[in-house]
Amino acid sequence: MKKILLAALIAMSGSTVFAADAPANPQPGINPAFAKVEQYIQAKNYTAAYQELDKMGKQGNAQALYNQGYLTQIGQGTTKDNKKAVQLYQLASDKGYPVASYVLAQAYSTGGLGVAKDEKKARQYLEKASNEGFEDATVELAVLYFSEGNDKSDKLGLQKLEPLVKKGNYQAIHAKALYDISVGFKTKKEEPIKQGLNSIQDLAKKGYIPALMAMANMLVNGNIVQQNLPEARKIYAALAQDNVPNAKESLAAVDKLIAEQAKNPASKATPAKKK
Repeated sequence: MKKILLAALIAMSGSTVFAADAPANPQPGINPAFAKVEQYIQAKNYTAAYQELDKMGKQGNAQALYNQGYLTQIGQGTTKDNKKAVQLYQLASDKGYPVASYVLAQAYSTGGLGVAKDEKKARQYLEKASNEGFEDATVELAVLYFSEGNDKSDKLGLQKLEPLVKKGNYQAIHAKALYDISVGFKTKKEEPIKQGLNSIQDLAKKGYIPALMAMANMLVNGNIVQQNLPEARKIYAALAQDNVPNAKESLAAVDKLIAEQAKNPASKATPAKKK
């Protein structure tokens, strides 16, 4: 159960893989020339934007190099070239731009962007991005620790999440909630399951998509909360309308279950039992 829940978290939280920042998004303290780049982007003059970024990149601006890499990856303003994109991301990472390190971590983890899959490199870049303050990387690293299934790794994962949870980071709160539920099943204790469930329900009320998916899944499975297929269907339908990954497939699956139960009422799941 623990591995299943953690795998689900990874699947649901990976939506920022390559576009974690909008290209050329000005940030406080960054070269004012990014304002000009943003104007080009808004005007869809990607060639001019790329040329402006190229000037800044040659001057050593890490964010410009990252944004060059992104535009090169998608083929906007320049020829699409994954190999060159990786080189630009590498230059940005070397200069301490954490989003570039995170992008490289994802590439080496999946074998994307034409690089050979390399879990060791993926972890190194993930740790680098986390150490440089990129919160998505920190949460993903914590989940990676949890997946190792030992007390030492669990402790490291919790240490990574704690400051983000205190800040109210939804992704971190969700990761901690799934961890608590997993621990509850493993130790057969009700309290951590309740704690995790309460956190997920609170996030779902706030509209946090991974939590909504998690709640819908629980309503279908009936192993933590009482099975409620119509309510699960409402959640999946709303998410599918917003093109949330996996929502349409989940909606189709729950529709099938509802149809089966209508034909055979005896197949309905029993309510979740209290421990």
